[in-house]
Amino acid sequence: MYNILMEEILALFGNLTVLNVEDEEGVRRSLSANLELFFKNVYEAKDGEEALNLFYKKNPDVIFMDICIPKLNGLEVLKELRSTYKKTPIVIVSAYSEKEYFLEAIELNICKFLIKPFTKDEFLNTLKSVAKWMYEYTDDYRIILQNNVFYEPLKSSIFYNNQTSILTKKEKQVFEYLLRNKNRVVSFEELELSIYNDAENHKDALKAIIKELRKKVPDKTIENVFGIGYKCVCI
Repeated sequence: MYNILMEEILALFGNLTVLNVEDEEGVRRSLSANLELFFKNVYEAKDGEEALNLFYKKNPDVIFMDICIPKLNGLEVLKELRSTYKKTPIVIVSAYSEKEYFLEAIELNICKFLIKPFTKDEFLNTLKSVAKWMYEYTDDYRIILQNNVFYEPLKSSIFYNNQTSILTKKEKQVFEYLLRNKNRVVSFEELELSIYNDAENHKDALKAIIKELRKKVPDKTIENVFGIGYKCVCI
């Protein structure tokens, strides 16, 4: 069971980036070492101002953040981010002595509290909570797309119309990005930057990937928004 949990988390986060905000260098490096096992890139910030600058520059998919950090504390950073970025999963890493901040953080719609010091199981369960936040992930490792239609990241497979289709590596990256942003229009440029991480023109390649994905999901699951991009429509 433990190995399955590790595998499913790796399957979900292997193409994602995370921002780790902590002012104590030793603690920051220790957490980053754990995060590097699961995420494609780990960005580090030692204070609130650096955290915001890095967020707007790198646009990480997930944030782990201490509350008591210099310049701008974690709650101030959280308030600014939540004014625009409602869905980004933010994990507050906190000590028991900071309980007075908990209620305010909850009101700012955090994903999870991770209390220091934490165990390996607590860390893995936190990552699973992040997965549920991002994908509405079920306990049996599935993401429900529609009635009797689901995606299994661990297998890179979509079950639809009593058939199982396996996604290629690029199809998986594109589909999971659209899933994380479901029911929202994702521009061509945003999708290109996320998948290819450069400023080159990959629009034709993306169109080819979307064309193949549409063969594996119900009609209108991936909508084309003329001249802008795509939208994933799920329940």
